[in-house]
Amino acid sequence: MSSYTIANERDTARIAEALAPSLRGGLVIGLSGDLGAGKTTFVRYLIAAAGGDTRAVSSPTYTLQHEYPLPNGLTVEHWDLYRLTVLPQELEESPSLKIVRLIEWPERCPELLPYLNCHMRLSHGSDEGETTDRVLEITGDSGGELTSRLDAMKGRA
Repeated sequence: MSSYTIANERDTARIAEALAPSLRGGLVIGLSGDLGAGKTTFVRYLIAAAGGDTRAVSSPTYTLQHEYPLPNGLTVEHWDLYRLTVLPQELEESPSLKIVRLIEWPERCPELLPYLNCHMRLSHGSDEGETTDRVLEITGDSGGELTSRLDAMKGRA
């Protein structure tokens, strides 16, 4: 597991910018964290960093799924499983090579967890004083491409 501190939204944007070049068709990324931890905000910055239109990016809690086309021909499927206890049929199959799946609350359907290429957990950091840091933990990064990009970004900070 790799861990990164997010002090503000600019850090979220920098992390998204570092990860955007790694988006490829067939990739499935889980996004976990408490309400308000920054999952949808991260998705918005990731779509922006990949050249997509962020005006439509919002939490798909009630609609279950949104799609965001990217200029490179990929489509990002943004799922929110918060209200579910049964895996949607659409997620039972691997995505095509033109689809990137970002799935908020994947732990709501635990049978999905083994199929994640990467699992990102956002949590609130210390509440001491005025610190409102968040922590991003990444597990299951097969090949280490995402974490190596973030480690390189840390080195440039």
